Amino acid sequence: MVKLADLGFRKGEIAETVVSTYNTDEKPNAAPIGVTINNSKQVALKLYTTSATYKNIATKKSAVINVTDNIEIFYRTAFKEFNPNGKVPKEWFQPAEKIEAPKLRNADATIEVSVLNITPIEEEQAMVLCKVIHINTTKKPPHVYCRAFGLTLEAIIHATRVKKFLSGTSDQKKQANKLLQTIEECSSIVKRVAPNSPYTKIMTNLDHMINGWRKENENLH
Repeated sequence: MVKLADLGFRKGEIAETVVSTYNTDEKPNAAPIGVTINNSKQVALKLYTTSATYKNIATKKSAVINVTDNIEIFYRTAFKEFNPNGKVPKEWFQPAEKIEAPKLRNADATIEVSVLNITPIEEEQAMVLCKVIHINTTKKPPHVYCRAFGLTLEAIIHATRVKKFLSGTSDQKKQANKLLQTIEECSSIVKRVAPNSPYTKIMTNLDHMINGWRKENENLH
């Protein structure tokens, strides 16, 4: 039987995953979410209460944690506007086996979970404790690691915060500038270690998108 530790989860570490849920209209939704483990049977998700993932989990009480190293999945679930019709392709999903939630067809592993409790922790944030119901994995051969994957993922995660912070308080705008500097550093390394790759393409798209957010905020002022 596959365990969380077999998938690389370690107590005290945040694992970057893609969490999929059903919207209230029963259409699938997915978003990159950091996951921590309490023990071999429990995981925790720190969510913004304004997010679709939180609203879906609070309603359906279930979700699928998808484990993947496909950077395009992280990118297109983080920034849905880059998908046809602004939504993650429906064909990416299939029903989970044990719970009421969708899972990603191309995930390397899927962890089906049900909600145990939801605890407010900060302004607009909550910790969702879940019980592991079922784990499924694919037989995938090992592959070499390229730094571009981690750096691109880091940039995607930072960019989701930048969009919110650019239109926020003066302190949030300062945080946005720090994140933008980190994104630029990530982009520089990605273009060096993986030129003409999907990683470079995503970094270029992020640059264009961020420039668009900046112009929008300048126009508002």
